[in-house]
Amino acid sequence: MVKPPKRKNHIPLTKLVKFARDIRTAMWFRPSVCSLLAAMVALVIAGIDQSIPESTARLLPVIDSEAAKDLLRLVAAGMLTVTTVTLSVTMLVLNLTASQASPRAVPELMADPVTQNALSTFLATFVFAVAALGLFGFKAVSGTGVTLIFAVSVFLGAWAIRYLVQWMHHVAASSKLSSIIVKIYNQAENCLGNYLSADTRESGDFPALNDGDGEIIRAGETGYVQLVNIETLTQSAETLGLVVKLHVSEGDFAHAATTLMTAWGAKSADREAQARLCRSIAIGSERTPEDDPRLGIEILAEIGCRALSPGLNDPQTAIICINYLSALLTHAGRVPKEEYPASQVKGGRVERVVVSFEQLLIRAFRPLVRDGGGQTEVIERILEVLAEMSRTVSIDHLDALSNEADHAAEMACSKLPLAADKESITQAAKAVSATIRARR
Repeated sequence: MVKPPKRKNHIPLTKLVKFARDIRTAMWFRPSVCSLLAAMVALVIAGIDQSIPESTARLLPVIDSEAAKDLLRLVAAGMLTVTTVTLSVTMLVLNLTASQASPRAVPELMADPVTQNALSTFLATFVFAVAALGLFGFKAVSGTGVTLIFAVSVFLGAWAIRYLVQWMHHVAASSKLSSIIVKIYNQAENCLGNYLSADTRESGDFPALNDGDGEIIRAGETGYVQLVNIETLTQSAETLGLVVKLHVSEGDFAHAATTLMTAWGAKSADREAQARLCRSIAIGSERTPEDDPRLGIEILAEIGCRALSPGLNDPQTAIICINYLSALLTHAGRVPKEEYPASQVKGGRVERVVVSFEQLLIRAFRPLVRDGGGQTEVIERILEVLAEMSRTVSIDHLDALSNEADHAAEMACSKLPLAADKESITQAAKAVSATIRARR
C-alpha cells in the first residue's frame, strides 16, 4: 500500500489560518494577552516614576503608599474570587449547553466576546494588583508612581465591576435554549453567506480523466477536514504542473486511508509534490464552522431532534429550530444552481467538492422527519415551511422540495395512528405540490 506523504515541519499558510480561527474560541488567548499588558503597565509606571517632570507631579494628589497597598490587596483578593466564580458558572453553562442543545454548540459559546472580555478584565486587574504589590516590595515605586498605581487600580476595579454586572445579565440570557439557537443560526447564516458569495466561479473544462489513472493521495492523519485552502492548492497545482480532483470538503471525516485527492501529471507520484498539496488541507479533532455550510444546519437539526426525544418531549423547541432552518434554506434556495460555487476552478486545474442545496435540505429536515414523524404539529410545520420556500426559491430547486415533502408525508403517515392526523398531513403535502406545480 502506498504510504501517505509526510507533511513538512514548517508552518504553512493553511496552518496559520487554522490557528487564527482557533483563537476565536480559545478562552486562554484574550485573558493571557490582557494579563501580560496589565503586568507591562505596572512595570511602565515603575519605569517612568522618576522621569515625570516636577511641575506635572505637583498637579497630582499625594497618595499614601500604605493606602495604595491596601487597595491593591483588596482588588487582588476580590478579582481572584470573581474570576473563580466566573469560570465555574461558565463551565456550568457549557455543560448545560452540551446536554440540552448539542456538544457541537459549545465552541460558539466559548467564542462569546462578553464572557471572554469579562475574564480578561478580571484576570488583568488581578495581575496588575499582584505586579504592583511586588513592585512595592522591591521599593521600585514611590512618589508619583504610587499615585499612578492607585489611579489605575481604581479604574481597573471600576471597569471590572462594570463587566461583572454586564456578565451576570448576559450569562442568564445566553443560557436559555432559544438564545443558543439564535447564536447557532447567526453563525450558520454568516457561513452560508460566505460560501454562496465566494468568488470561485472561474470554471473551465476539466479534463476527462479516469480516477483509476491518477495518483491517489491519502490523508495520513485522523480528524475532520477544517479548511481546504483552494488558493494555495491551485497555486501548488499550477507550479507542479498537476491536475487535482478533491474528494473531501470542510466537515468531512478523514483517516489514514481516506482519499483526500487524486492528482494527474508528471509529478503526481512525487512524495514532495504530494506533501505540498496536502499542506493546503487542515485536519483537526473537531468540525469548525468558518467554511462548513452544513455544520450550523446540522446543529439546529440536532437540537430539534433532542427536543423530540422521549426524555424532553418538547415539540415547540423543534418547531423553533424548523423556523430558523427555513430561513437558512430560503437564503440558500434563492441562489440558482448555476450561481453556486463552481466545482471546477482555475480553468479546471482543480476540481472541488461542492455542497448543493439538496444536500443542505436533506441534512436539515431528514433527521427531524425521522424523530418527529409521530408528531403531527412537527411534520405539518415542516410541510408549511416547504410550501413557503417553494414560492420564493429558484425554480431549479423545486424538485428537491417536492422530494422532501413526499418523504415527510410518507414517514408521518406510516407513524401516525389517527386517520384525522394522516388526512391533515396529506392535505399539507398536497398544498406543497400545488404550489410547486403553479411555478412550473
